[in-house]
Amino acid sequence: MNDQSMKAFVTKADGKVIRVKLLDSSFKEELSNLGFSYDDELSEYFTQSDDNTIKAGIFEKLRDLDVSFSGGKEWCPAEVFEYLRETGLIAGQFKKVGWSGPGDYRLTVE
Repeated sequence: MNDQSMKAFVTKADGKVIRVKLLDSSFKEELSNLGFSYDDELSEYFTQSDDNTIKAGIFEKLRDLDVSFSGGKEWCPAEVFEYLRETGLIAGQFKKVGWSGPGDYRLTVE
């Protein structure tokens, strides 16, 4: 069991689409206000980002809303955040989430 709460986390961001999994239904309006739409098929919210400058702006807004970024394999959302930070398109820390089992996650500040 985890004592840290998480409203939402970015599940995918390596292409032109950014996907967010919502864990707290009261957070729907914030995602909608950022231009995210709901994908019934995947049960996730998504939005388009045509270039890295747009993606960095969306990431910054998500981070400021306390959304976490998934860690994992190559070009996971946390790695994309780190890349955007290295290129100077975004600054500051973010929350990275990693799982050790279903419902068992750990948040770290990167």
